[in-house]
Amino acid sequence: MVMLAVVLLTAALVALCFGLGLLTVPDQATRRRAQQLAARPEPTGGKRLTMPGNRIERGWLARFTPPALLARIERNLVLAGRPDGWPLDKIIVAKPVGLLLGALFFLLMLSDGSTPLVLFGLAMIPLGYFLPDLLIYNLATKRQKEIQRELPDLLDQIVISIEAGVGFEAALARAAERNTGPLADEVLRLVQDIALGLSRREAYLAMAERTSVDELRGFCRAIVQAEEYGVSIASVVRSQAKELRISRRLRAEAEAQKVPVKILLPLITCVLPVLFVIVLGPAVVSAYAR
Repeated sequence: MVMLAVVLLTAALVALCFGLGLLTVPDQATRRRAQQLAARPEPTGGKRLTMPGNRIERGWLARFTPPALLARIERNLVLAGRPDGWPLDKIIVAKPVGLLLGALFFLLMLSDGSTPLVLFGLAMIPLGYFLPDLLIYNLATKRQKEIQRELPDLLDQIVISIEAGVGFEAALARAAERNTGPLADEVLRLVQDIALGLSRREAYLAMAERTSVDELRGFCRAIVQAEEYGVSIASVVRSQAKELRISRRLRAEAEAQKVPVKILLPLITCVLPVLFVIVLGPAVVSAYAR
């Protein structure tokens, strides 16, 4: 009976989420986003079109969420690149639903009576609540690492294009079109924001807010300052590319120096005991045999 109740309650919660539109397949989410973009009003009267930098659409469920929790979820969504199928309302609903499912799993394990299973079921309660946050945080961390890894190469391509006589904005657009990945998507969005009417300062500051990579944030600030003080942007990009190559080499050297420390624990727990058994085992057996 307990298993049947859990299955029926889970099916009811899933049906409720589908009915509220909080659970959608990726194709439906993509079509809905395309319809929203197509419904944007065109600028009239020669008035410049202004866009919010990094605003996430909030539904009615956001009104009942604590501001601190809401700000953390929105920040992780921005860093994760706003993945399709993960709107803000869906994450808000997924947290209490996961908590409820964890509690039901705990009750199911509690009816079994086994102590390990009860402890495992108890651990599933907080895990079910924080699982959506962990998934979004994992996506955000991987995306920011990819941006950090791709940034020096993309800046080198921009420098080559500038030295060939291409303008800075055209070099950005060409580098974004020829590459794939999260950094190319961010640069392409930057170019689109400028084309839609945002000033260069607003567009670069918006891109800096969408990332936690210090190198990219420093590059955006350097471009903004170069525009304000009249410094050559080509020289700024060239110096930034050189510094990023040096920082990437230093970061690789630092990671290489961590390898002996990371190997130490598996060596002590896995390799050395087996080695001791192989070397000392025959001697111990012979000593007891006598």
